[in-house]
Amino acid sequence: MFPLIATASLLVMIYVHVSLPRFTATRRQRFIAHAVLILVALAFGTISGMLAGTIAPPWVVILGGMGVVHLPAMCVLILKRIRHEGQS
Repeated sequence: MFPLIATASLLVMIYVHVSLPRFTATRRQRFIAHAVLILVALAFGTISGMLAGTIAPPWVVILGGMGVVHLPAMCVLILKRIRHEGQS
């Protein structure tokens, strides 16, 4: 089960970071979006890993937490793709 959680989280993160340039207008906006997502995801994943105890290996909890942070961004990007919206 742990590899499945890690793989799903990685796929969500990859999709978001690959799709971001398509929907952001400037390099600065892209950089800020990538940086904020990565920093918040690392912080959330690390704190979750510290609080999880022995429920799961820390690397799985960290990756799962990072995936959870990227999920709302993925939903927004999918909606933008469905609506054929341009850069913002």
